[in-house]
Amino acid sequence: MSIDHDAFEVLLKRLKALRKALREETTANVGKRALREEAKALGATWYKDFVPSLKNSLAPESLEAYGVQFTRLIKLSAPNNSRTSYMTALDAIIRPYNDDLLIPAQQGSLGGGSAPTAFDEFFAGLSHSEGDYLAEAVACAKHGHLRAAAVLGWSAAVDRIHRVLEYKGLDKFNAMSHQMKTATVGRYKRFDKSQNIASLAELREVFDTVILWVVEGMGMIDTNQHTRLLSCFEMRCHGAHPGEAPITQYNLMSFFSDLDQIIFKNEKFKLPASASTSD
Repeated sequence: MSIDHDAFEVLLKRLKALRKALREETTANVGKRALREEAKALGATWYKDFVPSLKNSLAPESLEAYGVQFTRLIKLSAPNNSRTSYMTALDAIIRPYNDDLLIPAQQGSLGGGSAPTAFDEFFAGLSHSEGDYLAEAVACAKHGHLRAAAVLGWSAAVDRIHRVLEYKGLDKFNAMSHQMKTATVGRYKRFDKSQNIASLAELREVFDTVILWVVEGMGMIDTNQHTRLLSCFEMRCHGAHPGEAPITQYNLMSFFSDLDQIIFKNEKFKLPASASTSD
């Protein structure tokens, strides 16, 4: 059974209303029966109306974390427990609620049981040649860890680029970087990152944005593809660093679609089977 997005909104409003009412209390302990009963009711609602449908669609660790706090609300509903304890439990529920529950519910990716979703179907059509990086990225995405999926998805794409450059010969990569640095007009006139790479390990130390410029110079991607890959890199950075910009299911589908079409299924980035396994 699926859970309507409105049900998540109603629960959030109740949680915030209880928190607001508790903030207005002047005593250290909560004695008012109405407040205690609402805390208990919120816990019961979570377990009765939400948990059965979320077991197959919310990451187990997230489900457990919410369970801990809703159970805490039930226990705190006994007379004269600390107002601070109530607030701590409510804050722990409300803080991640938008990213964990409200947005995924709006996208239809929560509470749908084990039936396949458009997200599952999309990932089923992706390349499966990248080994651990892409497999882990897809697993993260399916369990709702969208930021982690972006980081690992980008790692899979960059790993493919690195291995293709090594296979083609790092001397070609170096030569193009030197040629681009000498340009005085045109698109590469500001490029100043010539390279002298001798191994895959050294290549992995080069900034991803520099590598994108050089593979464009080598004719492996065009300017539009370069721009799209930079957007993917920015999403990877959003996933890896603290910030308020959300990564939604739709953002991630666009991200993986670009990587799949521009890198994984691009003949210019094709590797023989013997060279396609990640370390």
